[in-house]
Amino acid sequence: MQVVIDYLSESVLWPVTLLVIPPWSFVWWVAIGVTVWIVNRLRYPRCRDQSKMIGKTVIVTGGNKGIGLETARELVARGATVIIACRSLVRGNAAKDDILKKLKGNANGGTVEVSYLDVSCMASVRKFASAFQGRKIDVLLNNAAVADLPQQLTDEGLELTVATNHLGPFLLTHLLMPNLKKAGGRVINVSSTGHHWIKKASELDLEGDLKFEFSRPLRTLEIYVVSKLMNVFFTMELHRKLKGTGVTTNCLHPGVVNTDIFDPMVSHVWYGFFIRLYVWAYAKTKSEGAQTSILLAASDDLKNVSGKYFVDCKESSPSPLSQDEGIAKKLWEISERLVKLQPHERTI
Repeated sequence: MQVVIDYLSESVLWPVTLLVIPPWSFVWWVAIGVTVWIVNRLRYPRCRDQSKMIGKTVIVTGGNKGIGLETARELVARGATVIIACRSLVRGNAAKDDILKKLKGNANGGTVEVSYLDVSCMASVRKFASAFQGRKIDVLLNNAAVADLPQQLTDEGLELTVATNHLGPFLLTHLLMPNLKKAGGRVINVSSTGHHWIKKASELDLEGDLKFEFSRPLRTLEIYVVSKLMNVFFTMELHRKLKGTGVTTNCLHPGVVNTDIFDPMVSHVWYGFFIRLYVWAYAKTKSEGAQTSILLAASDDLKNVSGKYFVDCKESSPSPLSQDEGIAKKLWEISERLVKLQPHERTI
């Protein structure tokens, strides 16, 4: 495979593009884009593990669209009961119908349930989790996320991006931990390679209750990448706290994926066009972006693996900052306070 990639990217198309077609030509840029697209289709790995999930129950937050939907689709095909947790029941039921329609003829296929969840609202998280009391959960995939939203506070006084990407999953994991312990289950947190961009603990705003009410203007995506670093901190601290329980936890970077998470960015007048070009040429398809989530949820070979960070279906290295246990513990304590974790909810 690598020989093919090298042949396409180095031996044939690039020389033709760069030497034969004038660089100021529109065709030149199209040729570059097509070359990159072809190379990436060959380069991005697929989950080769074929482990079945018959009889297992999986919760996928944000499973009605994007990589969440593609992950749900594959896990149902492997026999799992997948609960799509999302804000739009209309879209959730449409996703359910689509999955089941394409599943016809698969005798070992599972089924789909849809349940309302606004992961940015702690009251909604509590209501959602209460419906699963006593039910075994094999996998909790904290997949739902937002990016590049205007800085704002929720009705509960939490910064919206942080509430959606970190605090909601943090609380949901606590509330469902008894269910996960019944199954010796897995917690999977979808992070981002963007967490490497954060170099200093001060950027997490631990002293300001994660509200990012700085006097300076915030850079584009700043809160998003910080929240993705929080996902890694949460995973590593959760791993330490879960030792001996039979429950594992890992996090992942799905890659740059062509989903509607880019919609707020492409709407910007001056750089939206370039974001579209970048996404078209470099981004994975939704199915490609789901591969690492599928591997971590399904693979029998990974049932005892915990506290790791994965990229492109293999273990990778998270940022050095994310390995600071002191920061992880402090973030945990602040998160407990912000979600108003009650004594009976301290399940970890």
